[in-house]
Amino acid sequence: MPATAEEARRRGDAALRQGEYEEAFRYYKLAIQMDGANSERYLQLGDAYAYADQPARALAYYQRARKLNPRDPEPYFALGEIYRRYGRYDAAIAHFKRAIEYGANNAFVQFKYAEVLALSQQYAKALEAGRAAVNHEPSNGFYRFWLADLLEQLGDVEEAMQEMEIATLLNPEDDYYHFRYGLLCIENNMLPRAVECFQRALALKPQRSLYLTLLGDAYTLLNEPQKAAIAYQRAGNLDSYDRAELQRARRLAGLDYGKLPLQPEDSSH
Repeated sequence: MPATAEEARRRGDAALRQGEYEEAFRYYKLAIQMDGANSERYLQLGDAYAYADQPARALAYYQRARKLNPRDPEPYFALGEIYRRYGRYDAAIAHFKRAIEYGANNAFVQFKYAEVLALSQQYAKALEAGRAAVNHEPSNGFYRFWLADLLEQLGDVEEAMQEMEIATLLNPEDDYYHFRYGLLCIENNMLPRAVECFQRALALKPQRSLYLTLLGDAYTLLNEPQKAAIAYQRAGNLDSYDRAELQRARRLAGLDYGKLPLQPEDSSH
């Protein structure tokens, strides 16, 4: 038997890492028996249930932690995550907002708050929270990428371009960031820069058929058919996944399907 609640917690953590969920739950419950006035013990058990994909039980223990320490931001954040998983966006928003009010005002929480606001189509507030996440961690490329994606969806292409460019500079080894920046460049009719973006993406993933196809599209729009043909030829036949991704990418870039081949091998069209 563990001598202290903290020792029980450590044994619970070890069991959880090994995937021994019932054993972990037993130790976390023992920690609660030994230190029941500490809201953190209920959070730990709630986290274990959430990790084991038992959100209903996690919810119950997070609520008990909140009642024990109503000004602790952690239970509110945890509850927000559970409500988001259930699709109860209004409840998630309320709990993330309370977590921020009680001190969890950091980039990650602001991002989670922004994410669920966007899911509930509260776009103005989502942008505000997304910008707050960026301001908290300006060197984090992921938050800038997410903000750029939302700005693009809302039609603010100029600011989206700025955020996406910074995201690629902060994450130069992320091929997908370069690819998405290339799509934005096409949308803005900045075709030479789009070519550069796709070439950077291909430097990281040389045989990615999707990137080669969009490079061919950019050359087609630049009226450079020979370079387009080479890119399409290198891309080869796209599988069903890449074809679906190509349609989505062309849609994001606002491309005119009538001017482009449906498949790379159709480059004579």
